[in-house]
Amino acid sequence: MNAAEYNTCVEKYLKMVYRILFHYFGNREDAEDVSQDVFIKLYSSKISTKNDEEIKAWLIRVTTNTCHSYFRNPFRRKRIDIDENEIADIVDTGSSEQDIVNRKVVMDAVMSLPEHYRIIVYLFYYEEYSIGQISNILRIKETTIQTRLSRAREKLRNVLADCFAEERSSL
Repeated sequence: MNAAEYNTCVEKYLKMVYRILFHYFGNREDAEDVSQDVFIKLYSSKISTKNDEEIKAWLIRVTTNTCHSYFRNPFRRKRIDIDENEIADIVDTGSSEQDIVNRKVVMDAVMSLPEHYRIIVYLFYYEEYSIGQISNILRIKETTIQTRLSRAREKLRNVLADCFAEERSSL
């Protein structure tokens, strides 16, 4: 991969890789550090830059594998609580203040999920991958993806029902 191809890939996929990492770590610093590692691996890889879907899938797989390696290191297992400003950077701003608040509530709920649910929710809803595609990318059985997605939805349903019930009662 030459420098021009590499720069094009970085520009095209940096935000996606960062969002995946942010969903794993919940903080900006770790997401930035690991995204550098991922793109160093991309530069030294022998992947062809002709197929965008192949590059995207490769980057997602390498990103998730790098996260798993990162968490295996005992020094890195400590997590920092998510900052409101970081959520604002990740969540697209809407036209109304209530819309922004609702998106932050949903992002908080997603971030409260266990790691193995968060990445599947992210890939399914934000990156719009099918269950089969997620299965191929993460190299996990489709039935496992379906089960995890179902369980994540149920957890989100419970958390969000509680959050919005409190909001309605305060009105």
